[in-house]
Amino acid sequence: MGEPNHEQAAAEITAVLQTAGYDCEPEEGPFNLSGVRGNKCILVMCSDDLNGLQRFDMTPYTIMLGGSKVRCDKIIFTGNSYFQPKESTLWTRETLLQNIALSAEARIYGLPFDIEATPSFAYSAVATPDISSVGYDLMLPVRISAKDAVRVAHQEGPTVLRMIPYWRYHYTSGGEATYKGKSVCFDAEGDGWINAVNGLEWEFDDDAVPVPGELPPEADVVAPMTQKNEAKETVMAELIKKLTRRVRIKTTAGDAIFAEEKEFRPTEDNIVIKVDKVYVPVWQVRGKKDIVEVNAFNGQELCLPSDEGCEVF
Repeated sequence: MGEPNHEQAAAEITAVLQTAGYDCEPEEGPFNLSGVRGNKCILVMCSDDLNGLQRFDMTPYTIMLGGSKVRCDKIIFTGNSYFQPKESTLWTRETLLQNIALSAEARIYGLPFDIEATPSFAYSAVATPDISSVGYDLMLPVRISAKDAVRVAHQEGPTVLRMIPYWRYHYTSGGEATYKGKSVCFDAEGDGWINAVNGLEWEFDDDAVPVPGELPPEADVVAPMTQKNEAKETVMAELIKKLTRRVRIKTTAGDAIFAEEKEFRPTEDNIVIKVDKVYVPVWQVRGKKDIVEVNAFNGQELCLPSDEGCEVF
């Protein structure tokens, strides 16, 4: 059997997605096409390049749909038998042919048709996949091996994988306050991280998107010292402070002009916060003189111990 024609495969998958109600567009980036339906987005890559497949599989992609940030699902079609995706749905030759046949039948006879892909990831304040019922935890995946961590640390020694807990939060704010014809809008949205061991907040890179999974059995799982409700209360207080506006208001009475300053302050009813516990993997390399910690997600050496007031990224 010959090698697959990836361009033709992308064209056939486009027809399948369109039959399922997706609005598809060809892409010139690392993937071949994108499809959007409602609040769901699917990216498709057709390739046999192992490195390219792995980068696409492990890279999180997001899109703004209906005013909310939505994580894109991914479909990979490949003839590379060595590739096994971790975060994408793999369409084998059999899967592709089956979907082509079923979608063609649906178009001919007017039958309903849909595809089975990875569940849509919508990280928002109102909808987050419930992973507790299946015993999963949210975590950043381990991408750096213990051997690579030793090389980054520039010292030999035993290695220990530690899972450091963080509180990752997403907030949305809305509403407005009005006074004497002057109004201030409180619309805002954002994300943040709080170290659950020392309570310090830190900004993580955009590619630090948690995934559900089982904690490595060999890892040293660090217990949180700051509880979820404490983290949420801290975030709420900081957001109220951040969103408070002080405005100068001028009024006239005859020939006189009066000016006063008014503080517009949101209430907790204006803000919705969603908090999740996320474990960040860290390799601890124990040399003869020093202990060096290396981020197991991005391979960066940490300047201070991860549980004593330092950043993990």
